[in-house]
Amino acid sequence: MALKSVEERLRETADSAAIGPADDALPKRSQQRAGVSEMEEAAAKLIERITRLEHQQAELRRANRWLRLVTGGVMLFTGVIVLTGQTSRVPSQTVEAEQFVLRGSDGKVRGAMGIADDGAVGINLNDAKGQTRITVDLAADGSPGLDLYDPSGKMRATLALGPAGTPGLGLYDPSGKLRTSLDVPAPETPGLAFYHRDGKPAWGAP
Repeated sequence: MALKSVEERLRETADSAAIGPADDALPKRSQQRAGVSEMEEAAAKLIERITRLEHQQAELRRANRWLRLVTGGVMLFTGVIVLTGQTSRVPSQTVEAEQFVLRGSDGKVRGAMGIADDGAVGINLNDAKGQTRITVDLAADGSPGLDLYDPSGKMRATLALGPAGTPGLGLYDPSGKLRTSLDVPAPETPGLAFYHRDGKPAWGAP
């Protein structure tokens, strides 16, 4: 009985030794399966997050396209408004008056343009001292003329057309008296004349 008891004990020890490792493997397999499950769950979450990000990026791209379209429309509309405003402001740049005066930084009149009471239109240009040196005028009857003045304000030369279109040139001395004239009073009949200091004719042709 004592030997049997020993043998039984040996079998029990062997059985317990055989069973022991298997029992120890079960927790390891459970742990491995748990680790695989956690990895699969993390991968699923990662895929879900990537899918969500792709969806958000698609939404952003659509929003950006819409924003570009709206911005382009606004810029085009603004350009049309600006051009329309500039076009509508063009007439406002016109200044209307019966007389214009041009002054230098010293306050002196350097030029003037105006309409006389009889309807004649004239332009005067003055030097730095304010002295008239050039005048261009159109008489009420439509006769144009150009006058040149010396520094003292005396007219020294004039070029004009009569109402009928007759051209004439006059040259004056320092006192402002006519000394030479050239004109064409009739078709193909030019005339040249010289005058004394007192204004009387000295010579003429024809």
